[in-house]
Formats: sequence, C-alpha cells, structure tokens
Amino acid sequence: MNLLGELLAVASLLLFSANVLLVGPATRRLPRDLGFLLVLASNVGFAAVVVLGQYLLGNLDGSLEWDALGLFAAGGLLTSYLGRWFFLRAVTTIGPTRASALQITNPVFAAVAAWLLLGEALPPIAVLCGFAVLAGLYLTSRSSGRSTRQAPSDSGNRSIPVAEIGLSLLGAAAYGLGNVARGAGVRDWEAPVVGSLVGAAAGLLVYGLVNTDVRKLGSALRGADATGRRMWLLAGVLTIGAQTCLIAASLYIPVAIAVVISAAVPLVVLPVSVLFLRRTEAVGVSTGIGALLILAGVAGLVLS
Repeated sequence: MNLLGELLAVASLLLFSANVLLVGPATRRLPRDLGFLLVLASNVGFAAVVVLGQYLLGNLDGSLEWDALGLFAAGGLLTSYLGRWFFLRAVTTIGPTRASALQITNPVFAAVAAWLLLGEALPPIAVLCGFAVLAGLYLTSRSSGRSTRQAPSDSGNRSIPVAEIGLSLLGAAAYGLGNVARGAGVRDWEAPVVGSLVGAAAGLLVYGLVNTDVRKLGSALRGADATGRRMWLLAGVLTIGAQTCLIAASLYIPVAIAVVISAAVPLVVLPVSVLFLRRTEAVGVSTGIGALLILAGVAGLVLS
C-alpha cells in the first residue's frame, strides 16, 4: 500500500481522537445539539478559507467537476446528517453501549460498498487486520463492569427489538456509504478540501432546515457559554481536518482500509485518558485486550 495514504489515514485518526477528547468538556458547557450546529458551521467556514487559499495560490483551478461535486454532497449528507441521526436515535432507544457496538460495523459496510461500487478487493492480510481492529473496537466500546451508571436501555440482558437493530445498522451503513461516495468523488476530482467543504455545506443546510428554529438560534448563541462556543468551533476545525485527511487517503489506499485506520480512536483516547486525564474507571481487562487488538490491527494495515 501507499505510505502517503496510510499517513493521511493516521492523521485522520489523530484529529478524530483529539475531537473526541474535546467534545466531552465542550458538552458540559454547551448542549450537544447547539454544539453540533457550531461544528458544522465551523466545518464550512474553515474549509472555505482553505479552499480560497488554495485557489489564490494557484493550487486549485476554477473548473468544476459536477459528478464529483454530487458525490461529495451525497457523502456529506450520508455521514454528517443521516449517519448521525440514526446513531443518536439508537443511543436514546437501545442505549449508548449497544448503539456504539452496532456502529462499529461502519467499516464493514464501507468495505462491501467499495468492493461492489469501486472494485476494491482487499488482500487477506488486510481483511484479517481489519477484523482485529473491529474486534478491538467492540471490546473497548463495552461498558466496564466497575461502572455503576448505566443507561436504562443498557441494563440487564433484555433483547433488542429487530427494528432497532435495523435502524442502528442503517446508521452504520450511512457512514460507510458516505465514505465510499467521497472516495469515489475524490478520484474524479483530486480536491479533498473541496470534497470536505461541499459535504459539510450539504450537511449544514439539511440539518439547519430540519432541526433548527432560526428565530431562536441567535438568542441561544448569544446566551451560550463563550468558552463552550470556542470549544465546539475548534471541534469543527478538528473534524473537517480529519475528514479531509480521510478523503485524501482514499486517493492512495482502499477506502475500507482508510476508514478502519481512522476509526481506531480508542488507540489514542484510552492512553491519553489514563495517563493524562486520570480516567481509569472505564478501563478493564476487556478494554486492554481491545486496545491491543486495535494496535495490532492498525500496525498490520500500515506495515503490510
């Protein structure tokens, strides 16, 4: 595989991980729904500045590739809006632990879609490493036995309704298909920042039309915690950077591999949480085994 593509996927992983570490304290200062709107606005604003800079420096011509723009917009809608909507619905109906476990199937959907639509067949070693990462992600997403705080829908061994499983998997499929759409778009037009900008703009437009009361938005922002606003805006810069690196990585390596590497967030978040933030309450034996599986799988993908 191409080293540049792998490095871009690792950069995406690091930026997504930094975002995860930031969103926790940001949520305590500003509600998640308002924060997500600020993230999308920051996505669009930062990407627009970068695209303008590229154009002024002559690194981007003024011609448009309409097929690629359509794929970028579809990818943004699938990941920024539909994927998130299905995931948040799953969190409220079946609980965060089960929802996260089902969301882990995102790279599987990306691999199948890339194979069917882009003709990307993965070598056996990549498949094996990918499954190691998925197994590790599953183990690290499970609730620790030490935790006494569980969502009601996560407690006990009650079965999950088939309909809720289906909707949760639809969210994972939306993320996977969105990444494949953006990967296809960037191969038609090698402009990953434009892809990020178009996708974020599409997600912001639909989210604003469907979820936001514009009349209340101004007063809500004015009354919001200033530090919380800045943290969410920074989260937007981190996520658009991560998305751009992921799209760019798709130019050089299979989409599924780029998605698997960028999804290995616990590989960064867990040691940072334990060593620097002293958060050890959610770290158990299964979490440690999961982290090792993720490390082995990502190392195998990068080195193979």
